[in-house]
Amino acid sequence: MIKKIAAVFTSIVAVVLFWYLAGEVFILKDSKNSFDKLECVSYAPFGKDDSPFSLAKGMAVSEELVRNDLKLLSKYTTCIRTYSTIGLEIVPKIARENGLKMYMGAWVSSDKAMTQKEVTTLIKLAKENQDIVKGVIVGNEVLLRGDATEAVLSGYIKQVKEALPNTEVTYADVWEYWVKHPQIKDITDFVTIHILPYWEDDPMNIDQSIGHLADVRGEVAALLPNKKILIGETGWPSEGRAREDAIPSKINQALFVREFVALAQKNGWNYNIIEAFDQPWKRVSEGAVGGFWGLFDKERVDKNVFGGDVSNFPNYKLLAVASLTLVLLFSLLLKNAQIKTREIFLFSALNTLFAILFTLQLEQYSVTARTALEFAWAFLVMSVHALIYYFMLAYIAFERKVQIVAIREIFTKKIKGPDASLTLLFYATSLLITIITISLAFDGRYRNFEIYAFSISFISFLWLYRGVYGELAFGLFEKVLFVVLSVTTIMVFVNETYLNLFSNLWVVIAFGFAFLLFSGSRGVVFGKLSKLFLFILLFGTIFAFFKQGYISNNTFVAECASIKKSFLCDARAWMAHMLYLGYFGVVALFGAVMAYFTHDKIIAYGALALSVGAIVLLNTTLGAIALLLVLLVIAKIEE
Repeated sequence: MIKKIAAVFTSIVAVVLFWYLAGEVFILKDSKNSFDKLECVSYAPFGKDDSPFSLAKGMAVSEELVRNDLKLLSKYTTCIRTYSTIGLEIVPKIARENGLKMYMGAWVSSDKAMTQKEVTTLIKLAKENQDIVKGVIVGNEVLLRGDATEAVLSGYIKQVKEALPNTEVTYADVWEYWVKHPQIKDITDFVTIHILPYWEDDPMNIDQSIGHLADVRGEVAALLPNKKILIGETGWPSEGRAREDAIPSKINQALFVREFVALAQKNGWNYNIIEAFDQPWKRVSEGAVGGFWGLFDKERVDKNVFGGDVSNFPNYKLLAVASLTLVLLFSLLLKNAQIKTREIFLFSALNTLFAILFTLQLEQYSVTARTALEFAWAFLVMSVHALIYYFMLAYIAFERKVQIVAIREIFTKKIKGPDASLTLLFYATSLLITIITISLAFDGRYRNFEIYAFSISFISFLWLYRGVYGELAFGLFEKVLFVVLSVTTIMVFVNETYLNLFSNLWVVIAFGFAFLLFSGSRGVVFGKLSKLFLFILLFGTIFAFFKQGYISNNTFVAECASIKKSFLCDARAWMAHMLYLGYFGVVALFGAVMAYFTHDKIIAYGALALSVGAIVLLNTTLGAIALLLVLLVIAKIEE
């Protein structure tokens, strides 16, 4: 009993020490800044539950919110940048009341009528508020998105310049697009470039980011001489997924802003920081990271970006309590266990590690989950891993060895018990990992790596099934799953590169499960799979060409924005909207369900085409679920 108590006590000490170091010791200490206020900050007048998309549905921007926001911002900056005019007409008046200047923006999109309304409103507001308008920005990243051709964009800029002869006019885009379209400088009064080292095609880590930014600005200045340059957007996210070795964190955000502003002040650069407040609505189109660029969080709480100590886990005490609760709860398994000293230490080590990993995953989901489906996914993953956590420790505590139970026997012979439960949990985890890996491979730009929870299952199954890998009695479906998981894991590694630590850990986890699937299906020959994967390759190629040549062809999209009416353009816009809403994935899932219940080969291969199409066309998660269901059906047919 003394050894058990000592083991539990050791776990408690280890957990407390971990969270104390993470939240209190490994922090960014306060540094005295050489600036009183920021030059300018991007501002969107939306609360935590609001979105600019709601304006078209009749939502009105809250005047009280804008008043409170701008009163707060006036303590930290002398200027705000806006991106739209429709629905934001009250902002200039309140900005003036708080002594704030403005870079006033009009949103230019492929909707010509709405764009003209934006431009007309911009002209009106700029004329009425000349005393506070530092400049007007006609369009934001229009060329990057392909929403208009250079000629169409130039027309809008010229219209505004003619209407506002006494106001400086510019256009804002990622710096590469000023390099690609240098002639835009000839019709603008100054150049507005976005330099976001995190979002670069070759992402910069936090140590390289400021130097990269300075180099880029110098390159643009050399290419566009005799033009005033405004760095219209720069900043760093406080949460979200890593891109190579560019890691979002609260500390990295504070480091970037503090170092950048000091350099900008030293060199006399004009700049605007993105952005004032976290904008949760951006997470729909940009993933979790999109919602965390604010200097203040969605509740308007200061992140200490300007000064003060910064911790990546400011809520570390709550997280420590959660981990301690798990340690104590699972330690109850030791109460009646007749366990050797070595197993006690193994139990304690895993209990400590799993408690911390489980809590880290909960904390990650608290950041990434926003919609009902995302919360449902998080609940599913955490429920599965809570059971794996339990079974792993229970097998150690009671010195139980795993007996292999084939999944087919579980259903045909109605076998129950811990071994059967473990088999079901293995299948559940394998399917979840494959779905995530497919999504990361084909649409990974905005997706987080759920490494913490799946590290629990990775460790557990490799340990529990040690010595009996070849007895797992898998069939054709598991062999197919092995191939799909292996190929997409390689794609993830290639996409993310070896620099991404989180990706590397995910690759190890995924290959661990691929190894188990392969070990248990050694007797299944690859020859049976050749036709299936030829069809997958064929369907994937067809949809890839369709996507690149039609749906995502920026040149075609921009041309559509410049013509009055076209069947191809209207059809493309409709299809893009359906894909954005995820309807193609729903259709693919319906097809997979039909194949499952009919067990018809033609329907199955038709559903296979739909599921592959959904994955390639970025309805990825639903497409991946549909694909796995279809592969199960085809495997049964082929067997």
